[in-house]
Amino acid sequence: MSITLYFSKVNINSHIFDVYEDKKKLKEILKKLYLNIKEDVSYVKKNLNYAENGETYIYDAEFKFNLINKLNDDTIVGTVIKTSTLFVNQVNQETGDRKKIPVENSEVIEFYFDVYKEIVTFHRTNRFGHAEFTEAFQELVNKCMSEESEQYHFEVALLREGLNVEDIQKQLKTIGNLEIVKIEIIPPNPDDDLLDEIQENGEEYITDIKEGNVTHTSTIFTSKETRGLNIDAKIIQEEFKKISKIHSKLTDEEATRNGYVTVEAINKSGRLYSTNKNKAITDKIEEKPENFMTFATICKKKIASVVNSLK
Repeated sequence: MSITLYFSKVNINSHIFDVYEDKKKLKEILKKLYLNIKEDVSYVKKNLNYAENGETYIYDAEFKFNLINKLNDDTIVGTVIKTSTLFVNQVNQETGDRKKIPVENSEVIEFYFDVYKEIVTFHRTNRFGHAEFTEAFQELVNKCMSEESEQYHFEVALLREGLNVEDIQKQLKTIGNLEIVKIEIIPPNPDDDLLDEIQENGEEYITDIKEGNVTHTSTIFTSKETRGLNIDAKIIQEEFKKISKIHSKLTDEEATRNGYVTVEAINKSGRLYSTNKNKAITDKIEEKPENFMTFATICKKKIASVVNSLK
């Protein structure tokens, strides 16, 4: 049975301006990340779920790094374990009565992390999806780095097919009657070529966020007016233009694909839109590898292929 591989981009957020000043810092930070990732680091997330009768309940899910293997080429192969409580039916065979009983359940995802390429690839399970893994990986990475004297923070984003601003606005107009539009931007984590461009010519947006030490902007437009937001209005268009102005050498598609830009919206009927719902970039393995080393070898080639295809 074939396995679908997903890919997520690991972006330095807290110290990105140090990287802009001196690109040698990039490798130094990533080396620290490689050294700090370790087994048994965990975090717990509270989740909301619905029972069959429509009632809601809160349950805890624990995510933990396990079976971490650090390879000689500065890559890491390992697993993330998700442990949570499932409520399953128990039937009294004499009366036919059913009741829900709690059962601890664990889901395991194998991953391969090419640290210097800043990409992690992984497969999902039925109860542990690609979006949940990406969030968990970000939380675990940041927890691993919290032991450093400096407070490092990383943002991890699932690689998706990129969109340009025009496409995004067309999709928003098809939804109509927009009550909320939110545009979020983080500083780009560029490849060597773009990093050279930033050092030589930071351009206005990069210069402005560096001056303000701004590592995340979030702009929200809301409207209670019955017709909803007019996204063609100058005040909203100016915010959309920032996406194209991050840097002249960075396209809109690259910015949305790598998680530097997220656009979300809700219309008056409650319909949701998000660039984070765009199609994920995937690849396939024809059958599950027999061991970690085989998995790592295959994933290394898959990441190289994805990186080359995105240039």
